[in-house]
Amino acid sequence: MDSNNEDVTKLSFSEQLFLKCISDGAKVRKSLEVMTQDPMKYNTSLLMKILDDNKDTEYGKKYDFANIKSIEDYQRKVPITDYDSYADYIYRMTENGEKNLLTSYEVTHYAKSSGTMGNPKRIPTTPPNHELNIKYNYDYLLNLFAEKAGTEWIKYPFLNLTETSISTLPSGDTYGSISGKIMCGFGDELSNLITSPIEALMPDVKTNTLYVHTRFALINPDIPFTITSFVSLFLEILRYIKGNWELLVNDIENGTIDESIRMPKEVRESLLGKIKPLPERAAELRKIFKEGFDEPIVPKIWPNMQLLIGCGSGSFRNYIDKIKEFTGPDFDFALIGLTASEGMFSVFTELNSHNAVLIPDSMFYEFLPLEANGDYTKIVTLDKLEEGKNYEIITTNLAGFYRYRMKDVVRCTGRYNNTPMIEFLYRLDQCLSLAGEKVNEENLRAAAYKTEKDLGFDLIDFSAYADTDTFPIRYVYLMEIEDLPEGVTRKTIQKKLNRNFCATDPLLCDKIENELIGKTELCLLQHETYLLYKELKIARGTSPAQVKPPRVLVKDTDLSFFNILIDEELNRDLESTMGEITLKSNLEEMDSILLKTEELLEDKGVSMKSKLQMELIIEEIFVNICNHAYESEGDITIQYRFLENPLRIIITFIDNARKFNPLNKEAPDLTLGADEREIGGLGLTIVRKNADKIDYRYENDQNILTIEKILEIDQ
Repeated sequence: MDSNNEDVTKLSFSEQLFLKCISDGAKVRKSLEVMTQDPMKYNTSLLMKILDDNKDTEYGKKYDFANIKSIEDYQRKVPITDYDSYADYIYRMTENGEKNLLTSYEVTHYAKSSGTMGNPKRIPTTPPNHELNIKYNYDYLLNLFAEKAGTEWIKYPFLNLTETSISTLPSGDTYGSISGKIMCGFGDELSNLITSPIEALMPDVKTNTLYVHTRFALINPDIPFTITSFVSLFLEILRYIKGNWELLVNDIENGTIDESIRMPKEVRESLLGKIKPLPERAAELRKIFKEGFDEPIVPKIWPNMQLLIGCGSGSFRNYIDKIKEFTGPDFDFALIGLTASEGMFSVFTELNSHNAVLIPDSMFYEFLPLEANGDYTKIVTLDKLEEGKNYEIITTNLAGFYRYRMKDVVRCTGRYNNTPMIEFLYRLDQCLSLAGEKVNEENLRAAAYKTEKDLGFDLIDFSAYADTDTFPIRYVYLMEIEDLPEGVTRKTIQKKLNRNFCATDPLLCDKIENELIGKTELCLLQHETYLLYKELKIARGTSPAQVKPPRVLVKDTDLSFFNILIDEELNRDLESTMGEITLKSNLEEMDSILLKTEELLEDKGVSMKSKLQMELIIEEIFVNICNHAYESEGDITIQYRFLENPLRIIITFIDNARKFNPLNKEAPDLTLGADEREIGGLGLTIVRKNADKIDYRYENDQNILTIEKILEIDQ
């Protein structure tokens, strides 16, 4: 579509809206290009404007905004703050409707924060905040998309996975997510913009919105892009399709909603009024899904879908590669920069980029070097950031927060023009420590994702906590895993995870190696644990747009939830003990192997009868190899492992002597007298009588004899 030659008045509401976003986005990009050449000029100017506009507020008078003429004045007169610094003001604003306390700008909405460490906060938002959100999260990104893909896509509705709930405070102000407030502004036109019905966008907590979003998206093959708060939500949709496509296709074919889908009766009735049987589309989808999911499935379902808009940095970065398995490599990502209820911090410079530049006209920035250890005299402005260094970000925004500690840690990754680019690392209030070391989300992510890559499983999600109730104290990972490769057990993962975790921090590694901290423990979670966690948080009032997987578990309620959902079957390792010992084929070594056997069986609580039987088996085989295998002395390798349910031991004897299969030797006829029997074979008979399984093979010039025996437990 050529927007320059098109009579805009003939276009639909959605087409006009998208064209305006694209046009405005070009202006935003041009403005950003200018500002990033001299960021301190624009950032300082913004601070002076904020102080002047708010000098007559209660807070502005308290800290003498009227007489602040420089950044140095500001830093000297105004203290560092956190949310508690404003709690009384916000109470008066939201409960009593008082104005001009923190900001002179009209407060149009209160954003419901995710409440990482406690109850959700009420963050004031103002028209300047709202304008910045539209400029950089929509206009800017859609312009980048249109520059690459053209504008034909503006005719079609998009898939929106941003869910919300909006309530009203005693002051009469609305309260909920910012994205929800924006959605409410479209009114009846919302249904023309997006594929999901209102029952999924502003859902009843008892509704399975994953089904509703997916069902309504599948019937529309022309979806051009998806918008979501976090890119992980799109991955949830794709995984849901993979696991439930038959149910979804049947419902599309028949115009029904399967009875197994959870939703209130009135929601079901409302949705049934919006759907009809679509046998042709169902046939198309069934054919696609029957071909399997080995090849990218998104281009087959939605040939025009080219873009995903959402937060994909920091803890969400790993999801992008997983999404590409469904979309293919040519799919584009318009990532949202560091964004919070308090405002916009950064924006990515181009599609598919992980380089996010600070926005000079969004808020005034200060940064505390992490190495300063809380010494606020070491605070620097954005022009002083050093590439590769980590900082706590402190902000003065357009909604009444001054020198406000976000408690987010960012790293300066370089510069765009003359403006620093930043990468979110972790939250300061989401760190763990057992013995003086500091473990943050970056450490936890690095170890988890490296382990996933090393062993080739699909990590759905993970959490971790510091376990101080065991000795030695230790860190515990909780993981939901799919597609576990054959031969990879929980213990295999745990061993690799501990190694990768140690590699994230030398001090942590030192404490684990010196046994001040125990080795990292791993517990595997039940299927769909993290989906259940999301549903629980929503049911308890958290905005759906703000539910994130909890990487660090510190609250007792979260710990209890995940511990209840540990999968006992998955955590019951088949291979609980594995080991190997190599001895010379010398009878003097006999005592070594028998002592080792006794030690292993004692640890397992094996009965005296089973111990004697095992010692007899091992002695007979070892003596046989020593006496008959080698012409001179050679090596005997003995491998052992225990299996559970029932408890049993598998022992393998390996030697490099001439090929000899003892199982081919016939058992002696015990009905004959000793003088009448052929010499030999009695030892193997003893082994056969006491073992449950015996196997022999000859591989790589080695004799390999394996014995398996079920063990009795001492009562």
